[in-house]
Amino acid sequence: MVFSIGPSVERVVGTMLDVLGGARFQLELEVENRKVERLYTIAKRDQWNLDDRRAHFFPPREPGMDVNAWLNVTDEQRKAAARCFSSVYYGEQGAKVISAQLTAMATTNEASKFLATQVMDEARHVEVFEGILRFIDQVHGMNPFLNALLTDIARTRHREEKLIGMNLLVEGLALAAFKATLKGLRELGISEQGYRAVGEPIEGIMRDESRHVGFGVVALPDLLRGASRRRKMEIRLRQLAWLGLLYGSIKYHQRDQETMGVDHVALLIDLLADHERRVGECEATVLVSTERMQALIPSVDRVVDAVIRRERRAA
Repeated sequence: MVFSIGPSVERVVGTMLDVLGGARFQLELEVENRKVERLYTIAKRDQWNLDDRRAHFFPPREPGMDVNAWLNVTDEQRKAAARCFSSVYYGEQGAKVISAQLTAMATTNEASKFLATQVMDEARHVEVFEGILRFIDQVHGMNPFLNALLTDIARTRHREEKLIGMNLLVEGLALAAFKATLKGLRELGISEQGYRAVGEPIEGIMRDESRHVGFGVVALPDLLRGASRRRKMEIRLRQLAWLGLLYGSIKYHQRDQETMGVDHVALLIDLLADHERRVGECEATVLVSTERMQALIPSVDRVVDAVIRRERRAA
């Protein structure tokens, strides 16, 4: 006797998996979202291996080599860059974990396959920043705001929230920060070989990050459609909290960013403008406008300043 599973049973099982955070193994072979399928095709085409470029980016350091002179930066600028890049490194670690979680939670075959390529991308980004940080200095500690943000995104069991937190907010911050960093490096007058060791790897990562943000834009509308009034409120509150933590992470490194020639206020404006544009692109009326976030900035500023003062007293 052959038993078949009806649609009602499938819905119950799907709901249980959402609650338990389990993986879906029986996915339809037919493509449900052509835009996601195209992103997967592009992701396969654009994979790259750091090992093929490692010697180009990070040439062997000669004994007694003056890294500051080689980069054409001051000691203060180099260490400030290392502290900022350390936050990016932890962000990539978080992205690797969270995109792996999303891979298991995907409800379509093409989304699951794309997210698997994102896990590989994030692993490569971790490897790249390990290389950059080892070359210019070392990996520094994680700032508390980024730690809270990544922990909460990883902890939520709702895939739409993970997509908002990771593929719109964190990846959006990465793109805005990378653009500001590349501009700052040029304005600082970093050497040609220094830009090759820091700027060129970041340029490669930015192409990957654009795909990740694009996935969030095309995947979110289906997930947010039909959300109840209560669910919309839950998503908006979480989005606001995450925007606050994201800004806290930017503000925390204000002094280091200024040393690198990056204006943290301009970076925030770019981030909010980019996020607002992405929200419009994915037609996510469930999400709040960034105007709400701007109203929170004075409060977040006070919290960040208090945290920094406490850390300095403890040190």
